[in-house]
Amino acid sequence: MNSLRPVAITVVLANVALVSWLLLRDPASAPASGVGEALRPLVDDVTMDAAQYDLSARASSLNVVLVSLDALRFDRTGASGNADGLTPNLDRFADEAVVFHDATAAAPWTVPSHMAVWTARWPSIHGVTNKLKLLSQDQMVDAALSPGIETFPDHLVRAGLVAAAFTGGAGVKASFGYGRGFDTYLDDRPFAGMDYSLPPALDWLGKNRDRRFFLFLHGYDVHGQHPLLGLTPRDAVPDYQGTLDGSIEEQARLRELGLAAIQKPGDDADLTGTLSAEDARFLLAVYDRKVRQMDQHFGTFVAQLRALDLLDRSIIVVFSDHGEEFMEHKYIDHGATLCQHQLHVPLMIRFPGYARRHDVKTPVRTIDIFPTIFDALDLAGPSGVDGRSLLPLLRGQPLDLPVYAETDYRLFVHRRMARADTRKLLLDLEDGQRELFDLAADPGETRDLSSSEARAAYELEQALRGWMERTRTNPQDYLGIRQTPIALF
Repeated sequence: MNSLRPVAITVVLANVALVSWLLLRDPASAPASGVGEALRPLVDDVTMDAAQYDLSARASSLNVVLVSLDALRFDRTGASGNADGLTPNLDRFADEAVVFHDATAAAPWTVPSHMAVWTARWPSIHGVTNKLKLLSQDQMVDAALSPGIETFPDHLVRAGLVAAAFTGGAGVKASFGYGRGFDTYLDDRPFAGMDYSLPPALDWLGKNRDRRFFLFLHGYDVHGQHPLLGLTPRDAVPDYQGTLDGSIEEQARLRELGLAAIQKPGDDADLTGTLSAEDARFLLAVYDRKVRQMDQHFGTFVAQLRALDLLDRSIIVVFSDHGEEFMEHKYIDHGATLCQHQLHVPLMIRFPGYARRHDVKTPVRTIDIFPTIFDALDLAGPSGVDGRSLLPLLRGQPLDLPVYAETDYRLFVHRRMARADTRKLLLDLEDGQRELFDLAADPGETRDLSSSEARAAYELEQALRGWMERTRTNPQDYLGIRQTPIALF
């Protein structure tokens, strides 16, 4: 393909010269829509590396919009191939966006994952790995991003954009470091959905449409700590015959019960003796109803952007910070494992002027979101970050990104993950146990290959441990430490 590119470009340039000559000779002989439209089919079929997704010429007039659909699993979206029709509005957005089919979150829960996006740094680097920071064996304080670590929103504000955020609070509260430089930051209701955050966001947009802005919209609509709206879970899933009620209080109780099964290093959060397969199907069905409600709110948001003529004046990113488990790995909720159900998330970027679908199957990371935006706008961001621009991928160039993830969820677990293509290694820092999976042949991660493919497991573990050294991860730091369930996370 690369060998044909010079020929294709030559053909395009020849056609440009021909049409230009025709215009000079006889303007009436040119297509009524002009040279650009006449050549569009040719240009669309050629990878113009220097031009594709380069918005630098328009940078001074473009907005940046970041939408976080907290706890949304990739496999619930139509983009994943899911045929249940749960996300029609998100699917329509995907038809005008770059769709990344293999995006991995840096952590399987809200606080460290969102901060990894904000800073383009791994959680062990940015340091906000839990809501509370351990000072000693029995003393903890609220966590917050170090003032010495710059965020990408910091740089957007310096570039002249007014920053506003409308969120569900809890894990994205401004006090963690998200709110630095923001003109408006709504975070006063914990675990709020877009039924709460969207109306003020739309009102703000209407009043600020003529300003250049960075907008962060977030909601916990599908999260276990956000209720189903308008009806009870039992009414939503009438064929369920079990004893669960699907409430947020029940979800919190089950989460803590699963964590309580972790009694010694190497133990997993485990609810196998508590929840049946029917119970898990019920909880997933309730989750799916929440996904439908979330999608309706998202559709309202996109429709208003279009009505305000902002859709084509903004780079719009839609992503999730983590997924959710429903007993696929003995647990519900998220945070305690690094399975794909928790790490594989939706990621879509709509670039103004490129409103057509572009599917990318290469593995990418959510830490790459802001470096990609800044590259497209030719903006300088924080230096020394771990994320990288994904624009080379969109221009047809190879980009081999190391894929890692980590969790120290409430100090109950300390685990790390590394991927090489479809091979995925999980490492428990406390007991050294490792598991190797082939995601292509075993997407559900049910067959551990660490013994049968010992060499592959060893090589991937060495890569992981090298990354841990670079992120200053010391397994000895995690021996014997536990955080009691003192608050809802």
